[in-house]
Amino acid sequence: MKIRILVYCVIFFCFLQAQAQEEYARYVVRELTSKPYHGRGYVFDGDRKAANFIRKEFKKYQIQPLGDDYFQYYNLSANTFPTEPKVSINGKEYHPAINYLVDAASPAIEGTFDIEVLELKSSDKQAVEAILNNSNYENKFLYIDEDLALKHMKAPQLKEVTDQLKKAGFHKGLILNSQQKLKWRSLTYQNEKASINTRSLWLDPKVKNVAHVKIAPKLIPQYRTQNVCGFIKGTSSSDSTIVVTAHYDHIGAMGKKVYFPGANDNASGTAMLMYLAKYYATNAPKYNVVFLAFSGEEIGLLGSKHYVSNPLLDLSKIKFLLNLDMAGTGDEGVQVVNGTEFKREFDTLVKMNKDNELLPQVLVRGPMNRSDHYPFFEKSVPCFFFYTLGGIDAYHDVYDRYETLPFTRFNSYARLLIRYMDHF
Repeated sequence: MKIRILVYCVIFFCFLQAQAQEEYARYVVRELTSKPYHGRGYVFDGDRKAANFIRKEFKKYQIQPLGDDYFQYYNLSANTFPTEPKVSINGKEYHPAINYLVDAASPAIEGTFDIEVLELKSSDKQAVEAILNNSNYENKFLYIDEDLALKHMKAPQLKEVTDQLKKAGFHKGLILNSQQKLKWRSLTYQNEKASINTRSLWLDPKVKNVAHVKIAPKLIPQYRTQNVCGFIKGTSSSDSTIVVTAHYDHIGAMGKKVYFPGANDNASGTAMLMYLAKYYATNAPKYNVVFLAFSGEEIGLLGSKHYVSNPLLDLSKIKFLLNLDMAGTGDEGVQVVNGTEFKREFDTLVKMNKDNELLPQVLVRGPMNRSDHYPFFEKSVPCFFFYTLGGIDAYHDVYDRYETLPFTRFNSYARLLIRYMDHF
């Protein structure tokens, strides 16, 4: 009877712990994706508000500061959109992030412009120069149906052509149409030409088409942002360190009404980092653990690049680094980038997952340079980049919201990471 009661108590304790994991994650994601944070970009102080929230939580759980009161400051350049753009075509007003997106590198423009419907059938130099040098396109917007163009060229070729058309020519701007979902990003510069991405906008080339456009971005060449850095001292005398990283920034807003919440990317990864910090604050780790929440990831890994160039601890002391992105699903398990490079460590992770029946699968992937582990990897720091699989497909759009983030396997994922960190 006593053994049975003990088993029930253990099960109940594990249940309560799991509830606490997801409850805290939901609290963090709900906060970071709320309207006052404006998509955690570089307009309306979104990134700074997010950094202050993370610092407040670190202080609450007595995570020690690494750096100047937890912050490591640096400057970046950002093309921001403090004013909501206005686009009307043939008298019909379209809605930003629903019907269209302004290219993140667009310059300011306002006016009414005729639209020239182009059939783009070739990507060769002569064909592109014919467009660039055509004075009949002066003060016009060029409309290109990218889906039709892809019947004549490959996607990289099309991108090369449109990139050229964003930088030069008699035309005033571009309308790039596709049936694909609209996705936005952050950029550090402005192009010469305005560009608008539309979804499923068909224009009849046989009639007069007119666009009224008002776009008022603000390029900030020296925007001061910050990484948030904390640490927990280990119980051993070793100076070896486990590092957990996640980017807290997202792609910001277009005016005060339209913002990109970034629930899965990457409020969820930030929530996992913060949960692990909270956990180890009361469950002392063997080795020192450093928690690095980066800004600047979405605009070119700038936060992690700055950190690696200006480390707050000796990079050679890092025993292993875990970079967490998109932690909010997991129906189909987790992907581990760099698993091919650190096979022994990857095999250990797979065995732990199988033995404890935590995630459906742990998949391996080779190196890739699209997240904050990569600047460390280039400095020979052993590292994995994790992201969960399955569930919602919202990404870099207005639909990546707290309300639709399932947290499907968050508890199991947290337990796997803790077990893995503890095995070192």
